[in-house]
Amino acid sequence: MNRLPGTQQRSARGSRVSFERARGIYALHVTRDVAHARIQLNDTDERISATSAVLNLLAKADIPIFLIKLHKSGITFALAGSDLSRAEAELSRLNLSVTTRRDLAVVAIIAGSMREFSGIMTDISDALLTAGATIYETGDSHDSVQCLIEAERLSDSITCLLETFDLGAEAVTERPLQANSEGATS
Repeated sequence: MNRLPGTQQRSARGSRVSFERARGIYALHVTRDVAHARIQLNDTDERISATSAVLNLLAKADIPIFLIKLHKSGITFALAGSDLSRAEAELSRLNLSVTTRRDLAVVAIIAGSMREFSGIMTDISDALLTAGATIYETGDSHDSVQCLIEAERLSDSITCLLETFDLGAEAVTERPLQANSEGATS
């Protein structure tokens, strides 16, 4: 009889088959060559139109961004490192103060349902700080917490996160970004 990976067969006593993933943190997804941009807006009265101009400019240039944060006086976001020079060239047209950095990585901590855990951000930040990593941005979803950190601290960060969540090395997978550099498709 063929079995699907991750499923259980009924024993002779009639136990139930479980198709649910085990609860708790079960994986780390790593994305390398990530850049970060911080854009200072000139006039807080024009914040909405300046924010819209930045986002529209990047969209028209086909430069995907993520981990977007809208601040009172600026915008921050992440993007593929290979798209950084194009983004800088496009953003220079807006005459805004732009600060960028390329040598970053995203580590995403994955669980079946993050909403079931209290104190998870404390555990994650403690592990990353123990590894000596600076956390530039965070993002979250129903099943993950994403942290933008320095690429040079990635190995130590993974080690600390694996220890914190009692995971083995097989829990780590690489997830490349699909950049749109020079007409490439994502």
